[in-house]
Amino acid sequence: MYNKPNGYLRDAIITASPTSRLLMLLDRLTTDLKHAQLAFESNNIELRNSALIHAQEIVLSLRDSLRVDLWSGAEQLSRIYGFIYSELVFANVNSDYDRFRLAEKLLSQIIDSWRNAAKKLETQGALVGLG
Repeated sequence: MYNKPNGYLRDAIITASPTSRLLMLLDRLTTDLKHAQLAFESNNIELRNSALIHAQEIVLSLRDSLRVDLWSGAEQLSRIYGFIYSELVFANVNSDYDRFRLAEKLLSQIIDSWRNAAKKLETQGALVGLG
């Protein structure tokens, strides 16, 4: 179901700023969670499996990109990502909607926090550019 990006999309990802790439990843994670939600509701096992496996890959990517040497909160967030990953795997393997909802709720909070941080950086960058 999930294909590799075409040339245009690949180039857009490669040339994007780190903040933009993070936001793209969060957008895709949000889409995967929506697809998984729909799949749970319609009992579509194939779609649920595909969406949750992709979401798991993104969570691992987010965890692995944390820099514990640059941010004191990275280690704790890494453990949270590990917990979420486990919940997504369990939800998928056992068709456990409650575990999915817990992971989705935690991810929604993290996604909102990352997006707010990105907006703050963007605003600060714009303000610095004006000076």
